[in-house]
Amino acid sequence: MSEKKNKSHAFSALWGKPIPRRTETILLAAIALLFIALTITSFAQKSPTVDEPLHLFAGYSYLKWGDLWVNPEHPPLAKMLAALPLLAIDIKDPRPLSVFDNRILESDVGDPPAVRVAQEMFFVQNDADTLFFYAKLPMIALAALMGFFVYLWSRDLFGPEAAIASVLFYALDPNILAHSSVVHTDLPFAAFFFIGSYFYWRTLNHFSWRNLLLTALCFGLAAVTKHSFPVVFLTWGALGLISILSSKPQQGSTGAKGAPLSRWTKSRIVVVTLLSASMTAYLFIWAAYGFRFHAIPGIGQPLPVDQWMPNSSFLQAWVRIINSYHIFPEAWTCGQLFALKRLSRVSYLFGEISDQGFWWYFPVVFAVKTPLPTLVLSLGAVGRSFFARGNHGPRFFILVPVVLYFSLAVWSRLNIGMRHILPVYPFLFILIGGTAAEFWRKESWLKRGGLIFLGGYLLFSSFSIYPHYFAFFNELVGGPKNGHRVLLDSNLDWGQDLRGLKHWMDLNGVKKIHFLYFGKADPQYYGIDAFYLPGSWVIRDSANNDVPLHLAISANFLYGEKLFLTQQELAFLKSFQLGEPVANIGYSILVYKLNRANPQIYHNMGLALASRGHLDKAVELLREALKIQPDFATAHENLARVLALQGNRSEAIYHYEEALRIMRSRPQAPPSP
Repeated sequence: MSEKKNKSHAFSALWGKPIPRRTETILLAAIALLFIALTITSFAQKSPTVDEPLHLFAGYSYLKWGDLWVNPEHPPLAKMLAALPLLAIDIKDPRPLSVFDNRILESDVGDPPAVRVAQEMFFVQNDADTLFFYAKLPMIALAALMGFFVYLWSRDLFGPEAAIASVLFYALDPNILAHSSVVHTDLPFAAFFFIGSYFYWRTLNHFSWRNLLLTALCFGLAAVTKHSFPVVFLTWGALGLISILSSKPQQGSTGAKGAPLSRWTKSRIVVVTLLSASMTAYLFIWAAYGFRFHAIPGIGQPLPVDQWMPNSSFLQAWVRIINSYHIFPEAWTCGQLFALKRLSRVSYLFGEISDQGFWWYFPVVFAVKTPLPTLVLSLGAVGRSFFARGNHGPRFFILVPVVLYFSLAVWSRLNIGMRHILPVYPFLFILIGGTAAEFWRKESWLKRGGLIFLGGYLLFSSFSIYPHYFAFFNELVGGPKNGHRVLLDSNLDWGQDLRGLKHWMDLNGVKKIHFLYFGKADPQYYGIDAFYLPGSWVIRDSANNDVPLHLAISANFLYGEKLFLTQQELAFLKSFQLGEPVANIGYSILVYKLNRANPQIYHNMGLALASRGHLDKAVELLREALKIQPDFATAHENLARVLALQGNRSEAIYHYEEALRIMRSRPQAPPSP
């Protein structure tokens, strides 16, 4: 009995020892390789998301042609990073070949025509797979770098066990995996915010010119990545104030022989750091726009700022001063105004739609989009920060950015996706790592068993949703199959499943489909032959005139119909009288089997073709609908209109009369009492 007890104590002591450095390095490398493998292999099974063609085209246009007007909604850095590898590839310039190029300047921030030029560049003139593969690699590298700093900061605060736990939760998080390869501003901004906060923490705790320089550098990079960068300044200001008021001794190179710094000295460090960061940001803004005021080279006329001008007379006066004295590049100013104008957007939550957003949107997003192990340990970590004994300074420093950023996100009401609270997650992973390490060191089999269970649960959650990371929802709502009941937009459907749809079509021998697509990638590039319903964001007429017997609908259009479709487009969709879906592609595209004997199929397709100028085919399809249902009054009426457009007046009159006769023969509803 005594021998068994001694073995148990020896085993516990072994587990309680710090991880050997070599083992730690091997674990870190294995986690990094797993993260990169999951990211690359998952995006390889997806199509580009809604905004990626435009963002990559914008970044390429900045670098290649110096045109800063495409997509000024966001600053240029993330887009230029993604486009940088494309400069080494022989790419056909789509602009001289595109009829849309000369209309880019005529539209609101250049988006609709620029999107079409981007589609032509990537999906027609060049190989989209190759270009997007190389464009996504810098995004993945930046995500991996942020993961390394999660490890580094966690190790500095809580030790190697905490660091491994933190980076493991980071690398397996479905939301991080989903956004790590996207050509967008969300994850790059989160990276610069987080890495900059790490060096800011080092500056406040042990001042050095190197830490100050790196802090300012990261703030400058954040400023040219996303227009919400002032949140970083506000967060650092709050952290600086806490540091000044704190009684904790601070060491610095300014103190004699590393002596603790006075509050006055700490105040100077905070002020100098924030001023240096601000000046760096101003320099980086001009550098990112080529030290040029005008957005388009060779054009001296100002951009039409008035269409984005806020209602505030105070802001209007400031904008005029800024543009008159060229204080900031005009594309940057327009981007700021555009972001302010669209700060509150129409949003969807639990089936409700609001044009003012919901204050509980992001709390719900965090609750249902965060894996349960992360959620449980996050709540435990926050609780320990307030109630556990010991030095809470490091925990509060990590917690302040989470609380501030999350609170501002709730206040902003920009309710279009969890990606807008992505910056809080790396901070939470550090707290999770610290809490997990504390529990592990308690040498309690119950706590260690709980941690092993949560780690295994996270692994299962990440692998079971692979490669559909955008559609991840936790068990609180029943998983991704019920995600649409709570959230839409980039939380579920970002137009990413064209590859999956094509794979399903091949497996089931489906040659052509009706398609209502929420996305801006080109389905034809992936071999999808489709007839596009009104409301689809892509309409490219097929040369195949066959009538499809399957209908594919993006989840955003199906469940958020009132959010994305007009009343006319919605009525058109509902006329198909859909039953249960026969396939669910990545949780973002649903496929329905249509009844060949339903005249509405032929009527709808004919009506849509007529609106696109294909009158002969429209007449053929409308006649087919009347063969199936001769008393279809609406088909008679629409056929008459198309025949009239063709100049066939006699037959048009006949079908008008048939429509009137059928409608008159139907019993009228009794008048209301």
